[in-house]
Order: sequence, then structure tokens, then C-alpha cells
Amino acid sequence: MDQNARASVLVLDDDDPFRSILVRMLSAAGYAVTDTGNANDAIKLLDGKPPFHVLIADVQMPIFQPHGINVGNIALNKPNGPKVIYITGRPDQVPNGFINTARTPLLAKPIRAEELIAAVEKALRPANGAAPKDQALSRVR
Repeated sequence: MDQNARASVLVLDDDDPFRSILVRMLSAAGYAVTDTGNANDAIKLLDGKPPFHVLIADVQMPIFQPHGINVGNIALNKPNGPKVIYITGRPDQVPNGFINTARTPLLAKPIRAEELIAAVEKALRPANGAAPKDQALSRVR
């Protein structure tokens, strides 16, 4: 990870143009970003070093791939695994209670940069809500 980066983020979305927009927004906010359009590749990346701080996963993935919630659950079950943020273009298609939105927020596409960065910053905060001491969360957006 870039020594100057705020945190490392893995972005999983099969929509290449949209994923590119997410990468640009996160990079502009100072995050080190790795991205993939393949859920199986994302699972492999989650096993790599150094670990990611945040996973942003599209809920709906192409047939024959795990959906983003499966990838998120794998991440959440890792010791010291990343925080998870789900995204979807069809939030009405996610069954009630299927995602614990208190633990893993669900953002609807299209996503404004301010909304995305705020969700990442919130995910990175310790459980007590204080800003991490080693990260300046007020960088340029």
C-alpha cells in the first residue's frame, strides 16, 4: 500500500465504467484502491497481503460468480478482515434483513462522491466513533 494512502480499499463491481468511477473517487480522496470485476478474484485478493481496510462490493454479480454479499461475508469472517460496504443499482431487490445495514451499509447506485467517501470514513472509524489517530479523515474530497 502507498505509504501516503489513508487506507486500502478493494472495489468489486462487474460494471467496468462504474467501477472506474468508484476507483477515481476513492483515489482522489487519498485511498489506495485495488479493483476487480470478478467475485472469485476478489476472494483471492482478500487472502493477499497486506490486508484491505474496506471492501466495497456490488450485491449483484454475473451468473456463475458468488454475489457480493457472499464475498462480503467471507471478508467479515476473516480475523481482522476489512469493513464492508455494499452497493447496488437495485436496493429494492435486496430482501429485508438480508444485510445488517448497521454493520454493513447498503448504498444505492448512482453514488455521489460525498456519499461514498462518508461511508468509507464511517466504516474506518473505531467502534467508539472517534476518528482513527493515524488517519486524517478530513483530506480533500
